[in-house]
Amino acid sequence: MTAHAVWVGAALCAVAVIMTQVAVAVRVHHQATSAADLAALAGSRAASAGRDGCAAARDVARRNGARLVRCRMDLGVATVTARRETDRWWGRVWTFEVDARAAPADYVPAGAAGR
Repeated sequence: MTAHAVWVGAALCAVAVIMTQVAVAVRVHHQATSAADLAALAGSRAASAGRDGCAAARDVARRNGARLVRCRMDLGVATVTARRETDRWWGRVWTFEVDARAAPADYVPAGAAGR
């Protein structure tokens, strides 16, 4: 009976560790997504104001704990890729890359979006 209790306890601990790591991975992915979205918005807004959109996007991504690995500006439309990594787990680093795109508010004329 005691041996079974030890095995059940060990299995429950293993499941708890795995679930914690999955939760951390999901959190890091959400942070990468947020950083990419905010960077794209900042890049588009900066380009609309006549500034360097990629520099603004890179700064916002960095301040949100991610690294901008790609940035492209097309007529005020910012297309970016942000990267965020986990700490080393079990000898491996998990990397999340997220793409995002943002356009200025006046990119699509009013009323044309529904056509």
